[in-house]
Amino acid sequence: MSRHAEIAGGGIGGLSLATMLATSGWSVRVHERAPEIREAGTGIFLKNNAIEVLDEAGMFARIDAEAVGLRRSITMARDGRVLGTRPLNGSGRLLALPRQALIQSLYDSAVAAGAEIVLDSTVRSVDPAGALVLAGGRRLDADLVVAADGVHSRLRDGLGIASTVRRLPTVIHRYMLPTREISTSPDMIEHWSGRYRVATAPCREDLTYAFQVFPENDRGAAAAPRDMSSWTAAFPRLGRLFELMGEQEPITSNYLVAHASSWHRGRAAILGDAAHGMPPTLGQGAGLTVMNARALVAVVTQAASVEDALPAWEAAVRPLADTTQRWARRYDRVTRSWPRPVRFLRPGALWAMRSVPQIRDRMLIADRGLAATTLDVTPL
Repeated sequence: MSRHAEIAGGGIGGLSLATMLATSGWSVRVHERAPEIREAGTGIFLKNNAIEVLDEAGMFARIDAEAVGLRRSITMARDGRVLGTRPLNGSGRLLALPRQALIQSLYDSAVAAGAEIVLDSTVRSVDPAGALVLAGGRRLDADLVVAADGVHSRLRDGLGIASTVRRLPTVIHRYMLPTREISTSPDMIEHWSGRYRVATAPCREDLTYAFQVFPENDRGAAAAPRDMSSWTAAFPRLGRLFELMGEQEPITSNYLVAHASSWHRGRAAILGDAAHGMPPTLGQGAGLTVMNARALVAVVTQAASVEDALPAWEAAVRPLADTTQRWARRYDRVTRSWPRPVRFLRPGALWAMRSVPQIRDRMLIADRGLAATTLDVTPL
């Protein structure tokens, strides 16, 4: 007998989960409160754990056609010295693509797999007994209900799951530049100067994804793109990049961290940023979301009941998410609040994070994907 899932949220988590459940024989309905499937943002990175899952589920070909496979990650000082280089291969694979291209590809895959996508549909609450309740009061029963409604999830809180969302004092300006003039090679290049960071990566054949990261209390940095004087002083070699940024309106946000006491209650689960929102310093927001969706499908399709499956799912994958979240925050602190009197020690700390195997492998453990968990995953 086919089982049924109701999913709140038509983002990366909701759509990838819908595709994999539908491929596994479930009937699936996704509710998106917006009138269209659209991802606010510029570019996004997909790491090896997401690539493995999307490839297995038949979703990767659509995505790969819109993406650039990056070759190396290069870190540079303000004077152009190379501080470190890391090849992006094996479990370190990295793709860059427009966020909207990713979300459209996931939507197309979900529809092709047979999932029903309902737009302009607002979910008011989740019943852990197995139901979504819509804004108009209609109750939709299901074997599995999932809240994938983002870091500020109302549905998570309505389930009675204790949670905290912290706004970190780090700000990021994101840009999508309509040129490859400053990203001619397939490399992600990150520039460091004091507490400022600037990065670029090719993002499709005609686009560059770029961002600036800085402490919240730095008014000079925050004035970009209207006033780039603080940035050109910090990075005198990047004048052309800042000219291009000045022609665009960035998407600006603070780093956020979400921590939930549990990822499930009854037959309800929370997924993605609602469960483990973290700073983007390790590029694992999408990767962990897709990987954890795959793990959820594996567990609920093999277990006798959803109530039994959800604790096992959380126990298997949460340690990786918690570890990655901690390291993402540490990396942010190295960037933002390293003590000025010992600033000369920071390059050594960064080198250790990237180069000492015991530290690097722990920091990047999620890159290994489901192989780093205890799950025995049956192929879709």
